[in-house]
Amino acid sequence: MVKKQVLTPSDITAVEQLAQVCNAYEQLDMRTDWLDVRPEFFGNIHDYLYYADGRLVGYLFLKRNGTAQKEVTGIVHPDYRRRGIFSTLLAAAREECKQQHVQTLFLVCEELSPSGQAFIAASGARHDFSEHKMALGTFHESNSFDDRLAFQQADMSDLDALVTIIVEGWERSQYEVREAVAFNLQEPSCSVYIARFGGDELSCGEPIGCLRIYDFAHEIGIYGFVVRPAYRGRGYGRQMLEEAIRAIQSQSQKSIMLEVDTSNTSALNLYRSCGFEVTRTYGYYAIDLI
Repeated sequence: MVKKQVLTPSDITAVEQLAQVCNAYEQLDMRTDWLDVRPEFFGNIHDYLYYADGRLVGYLFLKRNGTAQKEVTGIVHPDYRRRGIFSTLLAAAREECKQQHVQTLFLVCEELSPSGQAFIAASGARHDFSEHKMALGTFHESNSFDDRLAFQQADMSDLDALVTIIVEGWERSQYEVREAVAFNLQEPSCSVYIARFGGDELSCGEPIGCLRIYDFAHEIGIYGFVVRPAYRGRGYGRQMLEEAIRAIQSQSQKSIMLEVDTSNTSALNLYRSCGFEVTRTYGYYAIDLI
């Protein structure tokens, strides 16, 4: 087993090939688009690679996800399963997290993966929540548009406003939000957008919502979509989403995807009404480390 913080081009190729084999074996969707934008995409991350017979047969990555919790996803070649490879990789990741005083480790597993679900059951991890991956089919635009809402790409001058939106919308700590947003604003593959309401100029408007757009190799991802509680239920979220889709489609022919908590009924209804369809579901299984 080898632990790395930066993957070489040959490492990336080997991981992509391993993912293709595992995806085909169980008809899964272990995405590898983000590999091409490493290390900027995730930042503080560790990769664990397991070799046998001169080739890569196991891979696990520990994702930067704040200081209190982190996520892991991994794969093992079908011909090398039931040999304790993933247990070895996970044990190394757990030890790393303990050294960093991480409280909770989340195992991310596609719900249709028999091998993954079997490992989850054996590990004793508890189900915490699930997310749908949704892809945009036919875009359904609404006829409603409030011209008092300005939607524009953000920069570092918008940092305080973005922090305010996210802290209120997701009830996160201000320190972690500020660190994450500052990082997002500098990611080459990421565009952060902010929505402001009222005022003759964008800088005069009240910040009400934001989202991030990631340009991956084969698709565009919309993440971090949040509207401040006081402005929800007024159609601003839909207007933001539609403007984001139009901005993407004006520059790219790639498919558009997003992820949403399966219990978030209002968001699911919004996305479906715009033309998004569920393609995959991923479970997040918690292991308490402290």
